[in-house]
Amino acid sequence: MTKKSFVPKKFRFTKYQIIGSPDAESDNNFDKVFIEHGELEVLRDTENPKCVIIGRTGSGKSALIRRLEESTKNLTRIQPESMSVKYLTNSNVLGYFRSMDVNLNFFYKVLWKHVFIVELLKLHFSEDINKKENIIESLYNKARNKFGKVNPAKERGIQYLDNWSNEFWQKTEHRIKELEKQAEDKFLVSTGLDKAVFNLKGESTKIFSTKTTEEIKYKAEKIISEIQAEELYEVINIMKDLLSTSQKKYYIVIDDLDKEWASPQIVYDLITSMIEVIKEFQIFKNAKIIIALRDNLHQMLFSAKEHRGGQREKFNILYLDLTWSKQSLRELIDKRLKIISGDVLSSSNAFEPIGKTKESGFDYIIDRTFLRPRDLITYLNKVIPLIDQKSNIPSSAIKKAEARYSSDRLNALEDEWSENYGDIKKSCDFLIGMYNGFRIKNIDEERFYSLYTDESYEKSFKGELYRITHLWRLNKMRYSTFVSELSYILYTVGIIGIKKSSKHSIYFFYNSDEDISISDFNSEARLYVHKAFYSVLKINVKALEDTYV
Repeated sequence: MTKKSFVPKKFRFTKYQIIGSPDAESDNNFDKVFIEHGELEVLRDTENPKCVIIGRTGSGKSALIRRLEESTKNLTRIQPESMSVKYLTNSNVLGYFRSMDVNLNFFYKVLWKHVFIVELLKLHFSEDINKKENIIESLYNKARNKFGKVNPAKERGIQYLDNWSNEFWQKTEHRIKELEKQAEDKFLVSTGLDKAVFNLKGESTKIFSTKTTEEIKYKAEKIISEIQAEELYEVINIMKDLLSTSQKKYYIVIDDLDKEWASPQIVYDLITSMIEVIKEFQIFKNAKIIIALRDNLHQMLFSAKEHRGGQREKFNILYLDLTWSKQSLRELIDKRLKIISGDVLSSSNAFEPIGKTKESGFDYIIDRTFLRPRDLITYLNKVIPLIDQKSNIPSSAIKKAEARYSSDRLNALEDEWSENYGDIKKSCDFLIGMYNGFRIKNIDEERFYSLYTDESYEKSFKGELYRITHLWRLNKMRYSTFVSELSYILYTVGIIGIKKSSKHSIYFFYNSDEDISISDFNSEARLYVHKAFYSVLKINVKALEDTYV
């Protein structure tokens, strides 16, 4: 009789090992473990409109950007934090316009066009001054008519290219000030107001009549919309011809838009205007601007107020949704286990089965993730310190690590969605000790007693979570409606899933093959807490339905 063994005993885990880094930036084995399924080809195709990588935290957006950067020629990365856009917040002129609710979308678009034009020029000229001068002279020659004169608009466009083709990011603040000065001078001439008006900011609406305020706002928006409009039109036409003569392809990539690179007052307007410009710049058939955007940030761009640049549907064609399957995650872990064990371990032989059903330990962990790499890596990094000198991954260690993983996962989820909803953990206290497969109509209102009596909710909650809680507490929203809308929020972030009827499967945000809306959270729908939160929310697993054990 042969002795049962999962892996050869020549390999042993040590408590200081990790399966990998949760983020691509600090992963030393990045080149060996990187996995993608056609996304790079799509992003490199300059005639494919998909250029906005959408994904949740830990889904691999930064990894994809890093791989693209390391493997693609004629590519430059823009670091948002290195831009001098904080001046936009401190500007008295722009602050005054914002206080008057002036639409600054066009102003921000002018800035982004300048930024992208400069970077594309730097890529095209490759710091070759002679090449640049020859091209600029050629453009002047082409722009001259038979009398030797150059169209003024074309001349300004060529001068723009000449002046800015060698400028770097530290000059962006100078460009902002220049545009601001143009807007300021034209505004004061148009309205007859004194420059001191810019110090009024929010007080101006109290001084001027409603009619005067509307006239001032109209003139401000008209002036902003005309800033360098003709010049930029000519610049873009020149750039189109200029780049089309090259056999090369040019790429600009931007990541880390969720970091603190701009003030909260303007960051969403800056990003939405940037996406508009990216779409407009797709007229350049051999150039592409690629950005990574966290899903919750994308939702913020179009929530609360109407996006002034237009409807979100027109941007859908730009989106590359980054998703993972169970098989692709298995492939990822196989590569990482191979490195850590010297070709000994894989997902098929490293994990002991769990429980009476002999479920694979790997499947057990996968079920407690949102099908994204960071969740899986984070869980295994919590398991490894518990299996020092072990040759495989026992079920006892997986179960023991689950408590910390579950708690950390809920904390991470709150951090991810804090801009949208605030302290989301406080809103799901009613789930503690709940059994799965519960119906909304069976949730006792007493479970929300602490939320109903907590006066700090105004500081804790944001967005839709604040709105529904506030209305319910004021008795302006029925309890059943409140619970339905709250459940939809918890579904959106990933805490719960839904089974719409006995004919449906259980859907979580990442595995639904149909659109889920608030109306689906009715009295007959059954709700299920995600397994990642079984431990931290103390879910009653003994009362689970057979379909979700």
